[in-house]
Amino acid sequence: MSVKIISKSGVKTRNTGEKLAGLLKPGSLVLLSGDLGAGKTVFVQGLCKGLGVRDHVTSPTFALINTYRGTFPKTGETAFIVHCDAYRLGSPEDLYDAGFFDFGEDAVLICEWYENVFAKKNEPGSIVINILRRDDISANYREITISAEGEEGKAVEAAFH
Repeated sequence: MSVKIISKSGVKTRNTGEKLAGLLKPGSLVLLSGDLGAGKTVFVQGLCKGLGVRDHVTSPTFALINTYRGTFPKTGETAFIVHCDAYRLGSPEDLYDAGFFDFGEDAVLICEWYENVFAKKNEPGSIVINILRRDDISANYREITISAEGEEGKAVEAAFH
């Protein structure tokens, strides 16, 4: 299942991420794709805000991985968030070597440029975000497509329709 959201500002993109955060739980995998400057990190800032992260959320372009602590809104449990930028990575082994999966099964894993390291377009149990820049319409116009299967897909559809 997938939903498409139109964003005409960074605020709307951030707010969409914040809304999606309410659906996340320990072990969630969020995969993001989109061109440079599409708004992937802005979306992640919203996700992290929705998970109660108080730190400034930045792109881990050079660090590869940033980690944050927050709180799951539904349960009040501590949320450990692992944010990876896989732009410079080329294989699943690179993702393992970077330590992306070293934080336990209860972490929320977020990967920008996932297509560089994941073999499938939709890993089981994942939520896939594609952000398409539409500069032909407006400099800030984005089409955000959120896709998921199974229970995650039903939750996405209910939250955004």
